[in-house]
Amino acid sequence: MYGTFIVDPKAGRPPADELVLVQHGYNTTFDGQGNQLYAVNGIPFVYMNDPIRVGRGKLVRIYLVNILEYDPINSFHLHGNFFDYYPTGTRLEPTEFTDTVIQGQGQRGICELRFPNRGQFMFHAHKTEFADLGWMGFFDVVEDGMP
Repeated sequence: MYGTFIVDPKAGRPPADELVLVQHGYNTTFDGQGNQLYAVNGIPFVYMNDPIRVGRGKLVRIYLVNILEYDPINSFHLHGNFFDYYPTGTRLEPTEFTDTVIQGQGQRGICELRFPNRGQFMFHAHKTEFADLGWMGFFDVVEDGMP
């Protein structure tokens, strides 16, 4: 079982639509040699079939956690947009404005962004094997509650 413990700073952060993305894999052969499936939040390809709906122009805060076993690094890449990145989530100022972050095992961080345009925006691991085996999805950007 995996999870995330979020501690907000005393001063708080700006209001946002928040979500947790836990990056992980499954060793389905139980051989201890590596993963055969990769996922975010439990189910491979879940956000391909059921995209994460967000409002256009609204602040979105992603708590990104890498708990992938057998592979030393993982990554998060967003198509068509950039985000502010706060490594470990312990500061109130971002260190990067980017569209891709690399995390080692056990690392975490916060991504904050706004989508200026409607549509579907893919996100995935920036390692083809991980994406092909389940670690990819879409944000579905809509007008405030309207598809």
